[in-house]
Amino acid sequence: MQIGGLGASNTAKLGGASNIQTSAKKAVRNAIADGFVKQIQTLAREDAEKGVCMDQGYLQLRDAQMKKYVSPDRSGPMAQVNSVMKGLAQEQERIKVYLERLMGNCSAKVQGDSIGQTAEIYSPEGEILASYNSFGGGWTIIPTKAESIFINETGDIYMLAFREARTEMKTAAQGQAPADTAALDIRA
Repeated sequence: MQIGGLGASNTAKLGGASNIQTSAKKAVRNAIADGFVKQIQTLAREDAEKGVCMDQGYLQLRDAQMKKYVSPDRSGPMAQVNSVMKGLAQEQERIKVYLERLMGNCSAKVQGDSIGQTAEIYSPEGEILASYNSFGGGWTIIPTKAESIFINETGDIYMLAFREARTEMKTAAQGQAPADTAALDIRA
């Protein structure tokens, strides 16, 4: 059963896929401001000095920025669908009516019987946000196009700064070695 709004296939037919891509790029552009780039570069240099690529500090910074500026709110729709699926096996018809009023701007495709349930939550544009499978351990977050682009672009910024820092460190280490040996005073 599909509840609320256009389904994913209908949205793509109406040009939703290109709207998703455009929206994703815009969200990422807005999230990667100059100050954020400087933070990434600083962490990349610190990680280069530690010899650790993409340490926890960078990953936490990236994820916090993505959650704040790029990621859609999944918790609300997931909580709503969770509450619905608890009673799905016993009250299939009542839940069908409840779901029709529940989703707001998102849509969901929920299937189930007394054995198990599955669900998919879609954004208003038709992009899948999360899926649920009672046989497979519950909810799976599905990255949006914007989140995927954000992770790739911030990773590129980080890796460039990390490599530059490692190159500077190697150059500095090579420059110090001859200076140290030249300073040695060997007397017989």
